[in-house]
Amino acid sequence: MSQTRYDFIRHRSPRPRRQRHTATSTLQYIERALACLQAQPEKISVIRDNVTHYEAQPHLPKAARNALKRFQYVLAVTDDPQEIARWILEDSEEGRKFRQFPLLLKGVCDDEDN
Repeated sequence: MSQTRYDFIRHRSPRPRRQRHTATSTLQYIERALACLQAQPEKISVIRDNVTHYEAQPHLPKAARNALKRFQYVLAVTDDPQEIARWILEDSEEGRKFRQFPLLLKGVCDDEDN
């Protein structure tokens, strides 16, 4: 490879990394569902039902399948709603991956209008 021919490669600036943020409406929904879960810990069974329901879906994206696995791991480790909330709301790569699939919290709050 000749340096004179491909000289432009050295001078390319790196592509800036984009910060990914969870949509505020999604984050509000997750926080509200986790507050309902802490108020009524027996609603963990709803989350488990949602995990088994979405696990049976044949055409889920890879990110959704990974989120299902993460939820299964957390539910296998703990039934404590505060611990689950800490895992989901954690400000890290792991927490962001938990928040990618908010449908798993569907039905936790009884006053949902969706």
